[in-house]
Amino acid sequence: MTDLARPDWVINHTFDLFDKLNATEAQLDFPVVYASALNGYATTDLKQPSTDMRPLFDTILKHVPSPGGNPDEPLQLQISALDYSSFVGRIGVGRITRGCLKPAQEVMIMTGSQTPKRAKVNQVFGFRGLERVPLSEALAGDIVQINGIEELSIGTTLADIDHPEALPMPKVDEPTLSMTFQVNTSPFAGKKEICHEPTNS
Repeated sequence: MTDLARPDWVINHTFDLFDKLNATEAQLDFPVVYASALNGYATTDLKQPSTDMRPLFDTILKHVPSPGGNPDEPLQLQISALDYSSFVGRIGVGRITRGCLKPAQEVMIMTGSQTPKRAKVNQVFGFRGLERVPLSEALAGDIVQINGIEELSIGTTLADIDHPEALPMPKVDEPTLSMTFQVNTSPFAGKKEICHEPTNS
């Protein structure tokens, strides 16, 4: 840890930010891991240096719950992000909340109040680090990319054909406009402007 690092300052400001965002008591009791990606080490105690990233991985396994969902139940996958490829068209990204998904599988597309529509998934990709890897099958809890369906949008549910149950559409905050009205403190405040018509000389 260099002399320029300010870990305590960062932790205090992070706590203050969480508090301003009305975080719960559990969220305010967040674990802290000191790490340097450049130097490839992490530690939970600055007095006990580390030579690898294992403390970070152990903290993730300890505090981040594993994904739920039953792979044997009917499929439910909600699109949370979109991408586009000039080769395959629109790409949907989402997590499978239950069931399983395979390439070339027929699904029911459900988006809000729109009429459900049958479609076929072309490819299914998973993630390995920053790389995309093709999957022969994805199960509940997996985050996947799918293509072959142009009707995808944020909040769309891909559901089982025989048990089409849509997940609730995510709520998006309405656009807001903020305006501030205050006393005019200009040196010309309260003075009446006098306009003189031009005269021909």
